[in-house]
Amino acid sequence: MSAAPIRALVAVDRVMDPRTIEAVLDDPGIDVVDIVEQEAGVPDAHTTPADVLVVACGAASGTAVEFVADAARERGGRPVVVVCGGSPNGFVRDVLTSGADDIVLIDSAVAPGPETFFAMQKALARRSSATSGQDRGSVVCVLGPKGGIGKTVTTTNLGVALADAGHRTVVVDLDLQFGDAGLALGIQPKRTIYDLATSGGTLDAEKVDGYLAEHRSGLRVLLAPVRPDQATSITVEFLKDLYATLTATFDFVVVDTPPGFTPEVIGTIDAASSICMIGMLDAPSLKNTKLGLETLELMGVPLDRVRLVLNRADANVGISHADALAIIGRKPDVLIPSEREVVRWVNAGEPIVLASKRSEPAKAFRALADLVAGARVPVQSSNGGRRRLLRRR
Repeated sequence: MSAAPIRALVAVDRVMDPRTIEAVLDDPGIDVVDIVEQEAGVPDAHTTPADVLVVACGAASGTAVEFVADAARERGGRPVVVVCGGSPNGFVRDVLTSGADDIVLIDSAVAPGPETFFAMQKALARRSSATSGQDRGSVVCVLGPKGGIGKTVTTTNLGVALADAGHRTVVVDLDLQFGDAGLALGIQPKRTIYDLATSGGTLDAEKVDGYLAEHRSGLRVLLAPVRPDQATSITVEFLKDLYATLTATFDFVVVDTPPGFTPEVIGTIDAASSICMIGMLDAPSLKNTKLGLETLELMGVPLDRVRLVLNRADANVGISHADALAIIGRKPDVLIPSEREVVRWVNAGEPIVLASKRSEPAKAFRALADLVAGARVPVQSSNGGRRRLLRRR
């Protein structure tokens, strides 16, 4: 237990039974500084200083999700912990995607335990570790709104290039249904992210290390599940803990993502220090790349944190670089040329940055690694963007 009680500012809805929230917060480690109604809006962090904002909901609702999104956006540095008396499908995911640090589900038939206090402790520890210094690693999110454009090849070669340059680097394969990072690196899956997510208990560096595969370059890899049905076990909350644990140990956490802006991808974007957006010289890919950049802007992601990578950039397909610039609206930061050796070495399970170091694609991937390594910036939240995306769903 902490030396001093955790100061909690509580925002309740009209459904929450006052006796229930009183019982939930009846813990010697919790000091309730004030209880306000959610209808009055998000309480100002400066008017009522508190360590944690507790959002108490008598039942799950879209209104509760909206309040959590506003509270997370205007948090003033304090964690947001949700206490809820019900959980229909999707509510936990939406609350965490909206920016809550943790959620505690309460059962009226069961006497309250210390779960709320433990959730506050964990949220405070996570928030403290995320802002405790500049020695923490960076999360690099590799995005591509269209499939088949080389995200996995880019992720694995970027990871190997960073590791080969002496950076402690781990690749996380977040393509949870059809991830191929292990195949591209020639690594057989023994333990995967599914095994870690279902192992139980809290995450720490030693535990996570036991689930990481190792490439001969020194790159560590957390592989995707071996079956698509295992994907549902990897939650947004788990990923928050995972990234916090990995960035305490590694210089770079490079995350390969599936096409689209799923809750897991949005959570990764929010944790990312930099983003690599992958496109190709074909009309559907360029259109989707433009939409992807616009979506990031909508989420509040500063576009100077986004590296635009054009894959197979010298392909003769009737679209010039000038055409790509006109469609996307910005010049690519890195051009990856098309070369047969890339596919050859992918089939062999060898990253081209090691297998053919003097090839033009290898040079381009190393240039991308240099850009990423030279652009480490503090992680910034984009809760407002997530809130707008949730409203549109």
